[in-house]
Amino acid sequence: MMPSGWSAVGGQVQSAYVRGGLDPEDSKDGHSSPSGSSSGSAVGVSAGYAPIAIGTETDGSLLCPAGRAALCTIKPTIGLIPQHGIVPISINFDSAGPMTKTPYDLAVLLDVLASRAPSESYTANLTGSWSGISVAALDYSKWRYPDSIIKPADGAEAQILRETRQAYDLIKTKVSKFVDDVDLITVDAFELDGKDTLHIVTMSDMKRDLTAYLQDLEESEMRTITDIIMFNEKHADEELPPHHPRQDTLIKCENQNVSRTEYDRLFAHMRKVARDSGVDRVFNTHGVNVIIGPADGFISTMATSSGYPVAALPLSYLDFNGRPFGLAALVGKHQEPLLVQLMSAWEHTFPSRKPPPMLQ
Repeated sequence: MMPSGWSAVGGQVQSAYVRGGLDPEDSKDGHSSPSGSSSGSAVGVSAGYAPIAIGTETDGSLLCPAGRAALCTIKPTIGLIPQHGIVPISINFDSAGPMTKTPYDLAVLLDVLASRAPSESYTANLTGSWSGISVAALDYSKWRYPDSIIKPADGAEAQILRETRQAYDLIKTKVSKFVDDVDLITVDAFELDGKDTLHIVTMSDMKRDLTAYLQDLEESEMRTITDIIMFNEKHADEELPPHHPRQDTLIKCENQNVSRTEYDRLFAHMRKVARDSGVDRVFNTHGVNVIIGPADGFISTMATSSGYPVAALPLSYLDFNGRPFGLAALVGKHQEPLLVQLMSAWEHTFPSRKPPPMLQ
C-alpha cells in the first residue's frame, strides 16, 4: 500500500510549480480548478461539509485553495506548528494551517494548532481595527501567475485587476501608510550561478525528509523513494493514469545529489534574497509591516523561501462563473497576531463572505 497522505504530498510538489486556473477542457462550461493540494479541505469547509479544516502548504497549497473557496487561512511561521505525522516535503518550507470561514474560527483553531495558552489567545487580536497596520501593495499585473500557469478567461482578468485596484484604494484610506507598486524583489533573484536555489533546496529536502518519514513508519512496504517509484511503475494502470502518467518530481528527487557545502551555499543565498534583500528590506525601507498581493501569485513563494507567515484574504467573485478570488498578506517572522488583526479588520471593511454558487 502507498503511504497515507502521499497524494497530498504530490499535490504540494506540483502546486509549487504548476497551479491550476481554468481547466482548458472545462472552461467552456465555466468550471474552475480549486487549486492546490489542500483543495479538499478548502472545498469541504466552503461547501458546508465541515465548519473548519486543517490543510498543509509547502508553497501555495493553503493560500491558493483558500482564495478560490472564499476562506480565511494562515500559513504560519515555519516551526510554529509541529509537523510530526504529516507527510513532508521540506522541514524548511512545510506547515499545517487552519482553513475557516471567519477570522474568529481561524484564531481559535490556530490557538489549538500552535498550543497557544488561553492568556495568549489569538482571539485577542480580533479588534476589527486597522490601527497600527501599514501596507505595501504588490502590482497585480507583475505578481499574478502568468498565463502559462493559469489559463485566462475572457473578462476575468480585467475584473480581478479592477477589483484589486479598488481594494487597494479602500485600504489606503484605512491604514497609516500605504506604498503602491512596492519594489519587492522577484523570485528570479533566487537563481545563483544559473541554479534555481529554491528548487534544488526543495528537492534535496524532500529526498532527506520524505525518506526519514518513510523509514519511521510502523507498517509500510514503502521505505524509500525508490520503493514508491517502483510501486507506481508496477501498478501504472492505477497510479499513472493517462492524465497524470509521469512521476518526474519523484525521479528528480531520488536523483538529487548535492553536497552539504553546496546545499548550505544555495540555502543561504535563497534565505538572504528572500529576507534581507526581499521582505525585510521592504519593511525597513518603506516603514510598513504588511505586504499585500494577489493570492494567485508568487507572494506564496516569498513566504516559503523566507519562512514568514502569509494569509489569504477573500475579496470577490468572478462574474464569469462565480469562482472566488482574493488577496494575500505577508508579514514578518512570528507576526501571526498582526495577520489575525488584519483579517479581522478586513472582515469589517469588505463585503461579507458568501458560499460560492458552484458549492450551493
